[in-house]
Amino acid sequence: MREPELGIYSRADLIARGLTDKEIRRRCTSGRLRQIARGWYATADADAAAVAALAKGGRLTCVSAARVRGLWVPDVRETHAYARRGHELRSMVPHGPYIDAWPEPDPVATLPLALTHAARCLSSEYTAVLVESALAKEALTPAAVREILCGLPGRTRRDLGVISRRSQSGSETRLARWFRSRGVRVQQQVQIPGVGWVDMLVGERWIIEADSAAHHTSRRDYENDRARDLMADRLGYVTTRLSFVQIWVLWEQTTASLASRLATGAHRRLPVAG
Repeated sequence: MREPELGIYSRADLIARGLTDKEIRRRCTSGRLRQIARGWYATADADAAAVAALAKGGRLTCVSAARVRGLWVPDVRETHAYARRGHELRSMVPHGPYIDAWPEPDPVATLPLALTHAARCLSSEYTAVLVESALAKEALTPAAVREILCGLPGRTRRDLGVISRRSQSGSETRLARWFRSRGVRVQQQVQIPGVGWVDMLVGERWIIEADSAAHHTSRRDYENDRARDLMADRLGYVTTRLSFVQIWVLWEQTTASLASRLATGAHRRLPVAG
């Protein structure tokens, strides 16, 4: 995964790109750059939260850094940041302990540091969402993720449980973890002949498709999905499509319905074409 351009540069970054101090001042005067903190500059389209953290003497981390670096993130409204000693991160969630020197030069925490902070701050579910997104987007290698996890307390690792690189969104992470927590066999990103790739196959015949975003799908996608559902039905599968709202807003009602379906045991039967 190619990381998004942050639009934030240190003086050393700009000098390395061939700019002189005079040119930096000229760009600030023209509005192409603005100085946001001592030694730090930003373009007009730089991330507002990252700029605000730097202006307060901090740097984004945890879920806020994960968002800026392009991961799928849960809906966490607060801004998470860490800072050096002597700087107070008002209106932000601080990640301590306060430090005497920055552990890395980046204006936003790198993913290894951000995920380490996340594991000590967020729920195990939300942390798993970030870690699985990093794997699915190939922002981190499995070896890098193992190194992060090995540095966490044993209880934190146990709470995280199975980490999959097949979750294409946090919606899939949440659903897969829910099924696994109940001892139910779930496979992710399964190719079914005649149907194509599906998000999940629960047991032998229950297909789960999960919306990864709150926006509506296009009409073409809608029609294509229904055609796939019809073919799956002919082949003996049962399909359940869950919206973003059902997964992230109406979760209790959704899991109650899923649990009722599981109780029938129908998902364990082999699919038989009709």
